[in-house]
Order: sequence, then C-alpha cells, then structure tokens
Amino acid sequence: MTLYAAPPTHLRDIDVRAGLTNSYRDGTLALSVALGGKAAAGLRVRATVLDDRRTLLVREGAADAPRQVRFDGTLPAVRAWSAETPELYTLLVELLDGRGRVVEATTRRIGFRTVAIAQGEVQVNGRRITIRGVNRHEHDPRTFRIVSDATLRRDLELMKASNINALRLSHYPNDPRIYDLADQVGLYLMDEANIESHGYLSKAQQSGDFEGTLLGYKPEWKAAHLDRVERMVERDKNHPSIIFWSLGNETGIGTSFEAAAHWVKARDATRLVSFLGHSMSGWRHPTNAYVDIFAPMYDDIEKLVDYAERREYPQPLILCEYAHAMGNSLGNFQDYWDVIRRYPKLQGGFVWDWVDQTILRKDAAGRDYWAQGRDFVADGDDSPVGDGVIGADRTPDPEYHELAKVYAPIAFERVGAGYGVVNRHDHIDLSRFTLDYSVLEDGREVARGALRMPAVAAGARAPLALPLPPARDAAAERMLVLRARTTGGAIPLVAAGHVVGYDQFALSPPRPLPALAATATPVDGGDALRLTAGDGVLEVDKATGLIRRYARGGATLLSGGAPDFWRAPTDNDIGTGMTRSHKMWQVFSQQRRVDAIGIDGNAIVVTHDMGVGSVKVTTRWTMDAGGTARATLRFVPLRDDLPDPPRIGLQFAMPATLDRIRWYGRGPWENYADRKTAALVATYAGLLADQYHNYPRPQESGTRQDVRWIELTGATGTGLRVAGDRPLAVNALPFPYADLMEKPPGQAHSSDIRPHGDGTLLVDVLQGGVGGDTGWSSDGRPHLRYRVPLQPVEWTITLGAAR
Repeated sequence: MTLYAAPPTHLRDIDVRAGLTNSYRDGTLALSVALGGKAAAGLRVRATVLDDRRTLLVREGAADAPRQVRFDGTLPAVRAWSAETPELYTLLVELLDGRGRVVEATTRRIGFRTVAIAQGEVQVNGRRITIRGVNRHEHDPRTFRIVSDATLRRDLELMKASNINALRLSHYPNDPRIYDLADQVGLYLMDEANIESHGYLSKAQQSGDFEGTLLGYKPEWKAAHLDRVERMVERDKNHPSIIFWSLGNETGIGTSFEAAAHWVKARDATRLVSFLGHSMSGWRHPTNAYVDIFAPMYDDIEKLVDYAERREYPQPLILCEYAHAMGNSLGNFQDYWDVIRRYPKLQGGFVWDWVDQTILRKDAAGRDYWAQGRDFVADGDDSPVGDGVIGADRTPDPEYHELAKVYAPIAFERVGAGYGVVNRHDHIDLSRFTLDYSVLEDGREVARGALRMPAVAAGARAPLALPLPPARDAAAERMLVLRARTTGGAIPLVAAGHVVGYDQFALSPPRPLPALAATATPVDGGDALRLTAGDGVLEVDKATGLIRRYARGGATLLSGGAPDFWRAPTDNDIGTGMTRSHKMWQVFSQQRRVDAIGIDGNAIVVTHDMGVGSVKVTTRWTMDAGGTARATLRFVPLRDDLPDPPRIGLQFAMPATLDRIRWYGRGPWENYADRKTAALVATYAGLLADQYHNYPRPQESGTRQDVRWIELTGATGTGLRVAGDRPLAVNALPFPYADLMEKPPGQAHSSDIRPHGDGTLLVDVLQGGVGGDTGWSSDGRPHLRYRVPLQPVEWTITLGAAR
C-alpha cells in the first residue's frame, strides 16, 4: 500500500495509445489526461516524449469541460516495441499553473507497437508471432504470495534464458512490478481478470443446465463480472507488453462475459481479447464469437491438428494452458511444437505452469521439505501443486531444460549433405548471435570451432559453411553439435555466450558391443552357481535365480539383478490412474518364481516366471577370461491382455562405497523416452547423490536414455562398468529404489530422500515416457509410441571393471 498526497487539482489518470503507422515505420501517439480534485482556472497540461534526453515531441493544452486533455502526434522512424525488441521511450506529463510552473508531474515508459488479427493470425507490428509462454502465479516458498524484487528478477532471468517470450498472469492481475519489467525486458502478457467460478462450472457440466447454473448468465452477477474486468483494464492499460486481455478462468460462459468482451473492445481497440470459459473443451472446439482467439486448455495434439485443418474455425489458436508440468513430466513437448510450427493457425500457448507452489516446512528431524495439500489440511487435496518447470526455490527442474530447447528461436537442420540454421524469431535477424560447433568421438569433444553467421532474416533459413575435420578414430561413434549463442546485450538479463539454440547430428553409428569369449566354466557350489575368471566372480543363487554378488578383486560391486517391470510412480502415473490399471506389473516384479536354473555349456541359465504364467524372463550368464560377465536376456509375455509394462529391465543393489558416476549417453540432467530433446549424447560425470531431482513428492527420477555405458566408482577410482548391445535406459541412485515408491497422501516428503544403505542400479532395455498432456486423466499417459510394447524383446548387457 502507498500513501501519498496530491495537489488540490491533480493528474487523475493517463491513457496512452502508442501505435505504428506508415508501414510500421512511424509512431503514433494518442494521449488522454484526466484531471481530478478541485476545478481551477488557467491550468494546462504539457506532454513530452523523450528518447533518453532527446526531446521528440511536445504537446500542450487546456482541459475541456469533462476535465480531459487530449493530444495526438506522429513521431517519425521510431524503434518499435516487441518481445524481441523491447524499445521504450519516456513520456513526461506535467500539470502547469497559469504562470507555467509545474504543479505536478509524472513519467512512464511507453512502447510503440500494434496488435491485430490479420490473415487469421495474431500479429505484432505486422508480423505473425508465436507465443512461447508459461502461466505465472505469484509464489514464494517462505513468504507465499509476497515475492521479493530479487526473486522476481531471478524469475525473469530464468524465463529469458529459457526462451520464454510470453506470460499468462493466472488467474488475477499481478503485482504491478511484473508489467513494468515485462515492458523493459520484452515479454508478451495476457492480463487476466480475477474471475473464477470453477465449482459452478463443474455443477453445470454435471447437470447440463448451463444457463441455470453458471454465474455468467445470472443478471445479479453482471455488475461484479464487469467491475473486475474494467478495473483490470483501467489499471494496466498503458503497458505495451500486454497484448491480450483475458476475461477470467474456468468460469463457464454467459451473457456477462459477452458484455465484458464488448466493453473491452469499445474501451481498448489496441489489444485482443482471449477467453475460453470452459475448464476443458471436451470432444469439440467451443469457440466464442465475441473474442479474438480460441484459447483451449489441455487440447491434445490430434485436436490441435483437427482445429488447424478445419476452415470453419477462423480464429487463431493459442492454448491458455497445456503441457501440465506436475512432478516428473513435460513428455512429448517436442511433438506439440512440431505440430504448432506446421500450422500457421496454431500460434503457441502457455505451459501450466512456471513455479512449484510448495511451501517450506520442517520434518520431525528438522530437515526442510516441500509441503503441500495434506501437510496442512488432514482431508485436503491429494493433488500436488508441484507443477512448475522450476522449484519454489527457483531451482530449474529437468523439464525446464526441455522447455528451453523446444522453445528455442534458433535451430539447425540437415540440408542435403550439409547443415543449415533456422531463424524462428518473429522480428529480428541473427546478427546479434554467434555460431560454433563441436565434434564428439565416443562422447568426447575432439574438435571445435566458430562459424560465420550468415544473413538470416526473421522466419528465414540459410545454409552453413562447415568444413568438418577428419575423424581421429575411424571406428568411433562421431557426432556434431551446432550452437547459437548470445552476444552482449542481445537478450535482456542474459549474459553473453549463453546458448540459445542447439542441435546434435549423428555422423556415424554407435560402436557395437565387443564380442565376449565365454571361456569361464560354471561351477555348482551347492546353493549357488559360480563363474570365476581373472579377478572376477559371479555367483547366482539357486533359490532366487538372482546374483548373490558380482565381485572384482574381492570387492562386491553388484547384487540382485531381479527382472523389473515397475517404476516408482510419477505424479502423472498416479494422477492418470496407471498405478491401479497397471499394478499387476508391480506384483510381477515382486513375486518371482524360478522355473529353471542350471548350467548349459559355459553359461548359467535362469528362467523366471512372473505372474504365474503371465511373463517369462530368461537370463543367460557367461564370463570371459578377464572377469567380464555378460547377460543375454529375453522377455516373453505369455498373455496378450496385459497393459504396457512401465519398464523392462533389471534392478541391482550396489554398495554405498560406489558414490561416483560416469556415463556415455544423454545428459547431463535426467531424461526419458518422450523428454530427451534437450539432452545431448556425450560423456558426463558427477556424484551419485546428485542424480536424483528433488521433486516435492518422491517419485521416479534420475533415468538417462540412450546410455552406451555407465561406470560407478568409489574414492579409489575402482568400480563397475555396465554396457549394452544397444543404447539403454539407466538409473543409478544412492539409496534403495523402494524409497521412491508411492505412499499414502501426506506421508511422503522430499526430505525422506537422501543417500543411505545400498545404492540402486536400474538397467532397462526400455522404459515408458513420463507423459503430461494432463495430470488427472488417461490423456496424461505417455503417448502410445513412448510406451513399452507388450512383445518379446531380447538384449544383452556386460558387467566389467571400470576403466
């Protein structure tokens, strides 16, 4: 709250309309100044437009009978405002007395831009734009709805660094600071009226009586609806960053909203109006004729394609919410944008949402944890609010990096035998960016260099001159990485050298798994079968069919190796009902029967029956002269009425002394079958304790895709190396994987997850994606092509010493 004193006659309101004319070259200014307080003779108003300290325009006049002063003018050759070019000028408004002395003065920053629908597209300054947006709530884990300047700045830094160009201010007009900052750094805003009547909407959907239930149809609620819309517009009308007004969220529709839309259009013709009203659009496209864009929430890709291809729907589509990022989520995000970029009528959307709305509390041991739902109310909502792409403390989630990669306004492509750069910006060329490349052999960088940036206008593409160096190792797997980086000042709040866009291209196939000469002879040790060679020992328990130990030099490196088809459920797995519909895979993983175990030549062969005749897994263990063990596995479903298994692989335990990790695969952050666009194939290393991401609710985390090999070592550098005959999905964690399994609501907390006991190594031939179109219905499951098919699969892994 601000308390201030104004002169008896004062500046009550300023209404700025700063647009463009003459092919968007010149600026137009229409200014209305309203006076308040006591009427006084001889007062005049002077308006000055400044570019830094240079005066561009001066207008002066007296108030008319309604105590309004109106000015207009044209400014030649202005720099237009857009999210990519946030060019601002200063407007100085002064109230002068009869002798020309200043009674009161105020300034504000203004930007010249136009917003319109043209050729069925949303255009800013005559150019089609794409909304790469997120929904924003005001949230801090300690101060709740009060967000500090430092936190707000950090939000904006992370947004600009991840190629976000738009915010939906959900679901209320936000703190005024965000509008000023959006003007300055370049963000398109959808300002939203504080209207939501979700309960009435749910009742109407259940009863089918929309007109009799929804508040938007009730005359006694019309004034309240209009008041909230009008106050939003009047408060925020002078910000160039606002290009959409939203009439509310999940309210249903009604005559009051139609009246509000007409009022907004009459009051402010310089922006567009957005409004869905429905929480979900169902099996239809419920457009509203009185608004400018169709703004569905959580429409899937197939619905987007249908809308884009149907001529009876002329409105451009911008998703007000999509890609529900709850927990370990944001699957198939690249697929969304492949479709959005294919159809001009589709102009992007706002991911739900930006930041986890969790609150810091302490557990009984005094450790911080992310609290939500039943941590506060015993019978509260089970649904977590950890649905941001960053944590409440502003730590990026792994999905943040996927969003940044998919949203990138610069991309690369193959062009014949060469490569090209694609400029996806809407307004700027690529002159403010630099290009470089690196060549990897078996995941290690062997060459790098800078590239000349060609002239590439907004929306255009150009070939690259790229002379690739010869291979150092002709047998190595070679890859090319192309990157675009910022120069100083290219993007507000983003440092020079920041990578805006990148892509990786395979130059040769992966190395095959080396042949292994199975020279060790199995020995029957009574209750176990044993392979021994060099300093390696592999013991297989006859009763369980699992590994008692795989040791090198007398030190046990692995045990277990149980066939495993279940993962610790993600928020999406729980919300979409997968933990009920697919629970038999958890039972199969826990209840194994050894059908057969024995020696076949130089191999120990184990057959497990899972689910009493549902699935069989056969494992054939051999060992070479150096102590490297090899397992050839075959998964065979015996029933055709089973759902897709969440994963197919093996689960091992490993000693806590193995606390370091190296791998050659996708990274550095966790990635999944439907969320790996941002993760490059390379070699990475780190501490095992850093591989799990601190989600508010414990869940599956830490998997890496397309892993060629992984090494787990201790302080001495000795340890284990696991490789596959194909790229695998691998997860190594410094605690028992059971810690991540689902618990009753309110009984699992982020502080529960910490290194202790034996670590876990999960080696999967396949694991399903994370999904995330929604988080509460089957629509949120991984898309079919990212699920594990119910069909036989055979694969091979080796266990050896770390190199």
